[in-house]
Amino acid sequence: MAVHDRYVAVNGDHPMGPDDEAYVREHFVPATSEALELMLADHLPLPSYVLGDQTPMVPPAHGELAEVAGGVERLRRWFVAFWPDDPATGEQEWVHYLSGQHVCLREVTPVRIRQRTERIAEAAAALDLLRRDPHDPTGRGMLGEAVDGVLGVPGLDTLLLPMTAYDRLRFGGPTDRERWVDGPRAEFLTPVPPVWPLRTERLLLRPHEPGDAEAYVEAWASEEWTSLLLSRAMNRAEVHEMVRRRTQPGDGRFVGLVVEHDGEVVGDSMLHLQGTGLSEGEIGWTVLPQHAGRGFATEAAREVLRMAFEHYGLRRVVANLDARNERSAALCERLGMRREVDRVADFWSKGTWTSSYEYAILRDEWRAASA
Repeated sequence: MAVHDRYVAVNGDHPMGPDDEAYVREHFVPATSEALELMLADHLPLPSYVLGDQTPMVPPAHGELAEVAGGVERLRRWFVAFWPDDPATGEQEWVHYLSGQHVCLREVTPVRIRQRTERIAEAAAALDLLRRDPHDPTGRGMLGEAVDGVLGVPGLDTLLLPMTAYDRLRFGGPTDRERWVDGPRAEFLTPVPPVWPLRTERLLLRPHEPGDAEAYVEAWASEEWTSLLLSRAMNRAEVHEMVRRRTQPGDGRFVGLVVEHDGEVVGDSMLHLQGTGLSEGEIGWTVLPQHAGRGFATEAAREVLRMAFEHYGLRRVVANLDARNERSAALCERLGMRREVDRVADFWSKGTWTSSYEYAILRDEWRAASA
């Protein structure tokens, strides 16, 4: 009862529903009697949760930090040493640690506690920038790192547990995940498509429809036409299935477009949103053989670049292609893209190692060229 009373003093006395209890049983384990004694001696954190039947629940690794520190008597000194330049914060975090208040973390360690603090501060600064300019490249990068992480830096989506309605009651508001992952992702990291269709001087660009499949059947049956593409030649049924998949709703990161001229399908183009903070995109295109040589791919790609930079606010767009694809390389250069990478025999495609190019253009470069 003494541990329960301490828990209620810290967290308040709030009802825990069946969903809350199911969540707690999934992510936490019952505390041992030995652990309860160490809690009362201020050597180990209080329970993360107490179930309706009064079972105290703790993280599976509840006592491991003490073992790493060399014993419970050394745990506090070992813990606060992670804040060597700010011992007051270290002591404050130790108090929070002992109170069991770091229940939002998948792994409760000083390193993860510091990373959570850093990522939340980064997310807050990013939101301040993005609410002034949703396309701010620094804000997009910061928010992407804070939410999803980058190489060597875990984001909050990795660090944080889901938490429950019970946690909203005891902490008096949204959970950390709701505030710093779900909310910012919905506001700034969930792509919203433009109003379709897009129009150029000669072309109309729009999402795929089931009836588009027949226009692609002959081209996709050609070994020659598909030789420099990622996919092999396909039969009619496979083409229809490909188009059907393209008509299905997704997460908005892949934008696949039919290219029409005078009501006839002449090819397609795509933009794949990617990179930290969805600030980068990859562009691609195909033109059906009977419509090649009329500038349709260039005209469509220019419109897709405009969409990428103006509507989606991307910072950078790249194009990856087979080095043997001289026509696409020339198209990239007409678009003002520069060849940044020339990889030799790096890509396995259709039974052989092929070389590849990567072209790129920044938003500022595109703007300057378009002025």
